[in-house]
Amino acid sequence: MKRRVFLIRRAIAKHASNLLSLMFTSALLYNISMAQAYDTTGKDILNEWINEVAQFVLNVPDLEVVADLDTEQQLVRAFRTDITKRVRINTHEAVLHIELQLRDSTEKPMWARNAHYHGYLIGEHQLPVYSNVIYFHPNAGKSDPGVYEYSWNGYDYRLNYKVIRLIEIEGQAILEAQIPGLLPFTPLMKPPAEMPLERWVQQCVDTTIAIRIDRPMKGTLLYGLSLFGSLVHDQDLFEQIPEELMQESPFFQHQREKFIAEGITQGITQGAKEATLKNLLTVLNAKFHAEAVRALTPALKNIDDLKRLEELHLNAINASTLEAFTETLFKSEIQ
Repeated sequence: MKRRVFLIRRAIAKHASNLLSLMFTSALLYNISMAQAYDTTGKDILNEWINEVAQFVLNVPDLEVVADLDTEQQLVRAFRTDITKRVRINTHEAVLHIELQLRDSTEKPMWARNAHYHGYLIGEHQLPVYSNVIYFHPNAGKSDPGVYEYSWNGYDYRLNYKVIRLIEIEGQAILEAQIPGLLPFTPLMKPPAEMPLERWVQQCVDTTIAIRIDRPMKGTLLYGLSLFGSLVHDQDLFEQIPEELMQESPFFQHQREKFIAEGITQGITQGAKEATLKNLLTVLNAKFHAEAVRALTPALKNIDDLKRLEELHLNAINASTLEAFTETLFKSEIQ
């Protein structure tokens, strides 16, 4: 009996830890999903108006995007750049490369990533490469030097790339220019001096609603404006955006269908777990003493693996004693 209590206590402690781990994993997956939403939305919007965006990034009016280049780099390990276009500027052609950064690069510094992309793109296309990094969050990109260089004994290398921090761009000028591909990012830009943030967000929304483009694309711009603006502003400030207008956006509809599908899948899995656990407890209570089964119940409820619950259900049916079932339940602790 003492051994059984000891095992149960160990299991409860472990499964409590597993539950915390599961909660952390769920939060992490949510954050990953949101990061992907920012990345996908940003690329879709910028690609839709890439000519105007390219002219803004390179600060040249006489520019034309002539080809969409493959963003995946087939090396020993595959890498994918965010936006890579072949452009014609006046009389010469070049590669426009844009990386979108929600926050600072953490896996490796941005200069190292850009050196990697830059070298590949030059070798692949044998054209000048103009690299840019756009930082969304106001605190991001402060320490990005925009350059990497070294020199030793006749070996010289220098890589320059443009660092674009949205918070340093005068947002009012973008609203007045009414470049559609940049409007969703205006809430992250520098507002006019002494203008309250609430009024600035309102002006960004009003300008985007008033722009003359078809309603589905306007819905996409407003969805993007709400998504990116919520990075730094209260979500309530974007409640004024007409829901029916955003719903006309193909991208908004795709995202909604994706989340609904994920929710249905999770619901089905959760329902199967609950049903299996209920059947498992029914078998245990029918075969063994209810009080002893009750002591095991918290540990069983904390098992999130459906396959494991199904195995335990079968073990409960075949177990001749509760001790035998307990040994199976906690075999990982005993080993």
